[in-house]
Amino acid sequence: MRMASKFTKSLAIAVDVGGTNLRTAIIDGKGKIVAKNVVRTARRGKSGQVVADQVIEEIWKLIGREGVKKYKGIGVSIAGPIDYGCGASINPPNMNFSYVPIIGPLKKAFRLPVNLSNDCNAAVLGEKYFGAGKKFENLVYITMSSGIGGGAIVNGNLLLGKDGSAAEIGHITVDTEYNLLCSCGKGRGHWEAYASGNNLPKFFKIWAKGKNLETEFPSKTKDIFEAARKGNKNVLRFMEELGKINGRGMSNVIAAYDPEVIVLGGAVALNNFDIIVKYALPNIDKFLKIPKIIKSPLGENAPLLGAAAFVLGLAPLNIRQRRILRSGI
Repeated sequence: MRMASKFTKSLAIAVDVGGTNLRTAIIDGKGKIVAKNVVRTARRGKSGQVVADQVIEEIWKLIGREGVKKYKGIGVSIAGPIDYGCGASINPPNMNFSYVPIIGPLKKAFRLPVNLSNDCNAAVLGEKYFGAGKKFENLVYITMSSGIGGGAIVNGNLLLGKDGSAAEIGHITVDTEYNLLCSCGKGRGHWEAYASGNNLPKFFKIWAKGKNLETEFPSKTKDIFEAARKGNKNVLRFMEELGKINGRGMSNVIAAYDPEVIVLGGAVALNNFDIIVKYALPNIDKFLKIPKIIKSPLGENAPLLGAAAFVLGLAPLNIRQRRILRSGI
């Protein structure tokens, strides 16, 4: 019986709700992914409840209808901003719903503790405990995916801010020339408006028209990077402009958090790390020492592993952090 009790405390259900993909996994105390599933995140429905319903359905598919009690809890990472008081994502820029409830529906469905965290807060913890950040006390995780976001650990402490929204670096201002409206709808010139997967093709089109270039306008970010790899001269010129944007963003991150290492994740960065870093590096300010910039060794699993770390108690939280995150543990 004691062995069984120990086993029950070593498994977590982890969920990563992204703007494009929804990932669910079973993860043990050593960071091993026992089982995993990936589907497209629901984007149609009357309300964000459809996302919660989808999460519940995917968890049941993963764990089966029996044996819920053997899991210590459920950790969910989701794009912010997050209202921790009501356990929901509020006005996420890259989802089709203004309110996505999480904690309430999942607790009702599974009768387990549910921990909710910003996806990049989860990811930076995933890197700290299972990935590139094991040896560092100061690290920043940057996701370049549907949107751009960040998570920061400074002197070993996860930075949350007063509402848990610290390190929303996708919404720092990096440009005033093009002055593009961000997908958050709240500001112009934000990093996410230029270099995220959802917005990069629009930036390319506006840049090309401004240069009076006669060129096709790819509708997908992957096509732009593919053209760069093939040596398309116009696209390589655009990469220099994009490098300025990414360089400014990373410069702000370095000035704000003084990290030993910056870990890049998210589909855009994972698939195009070499190109992104090549063009960003010359544009990073030298005011402070440039840290190591590395590709996430955890890949798309970083937020899942961080969400599990919360549930399994691997990521120590102080009283204030627990109050903000409303973990339910």
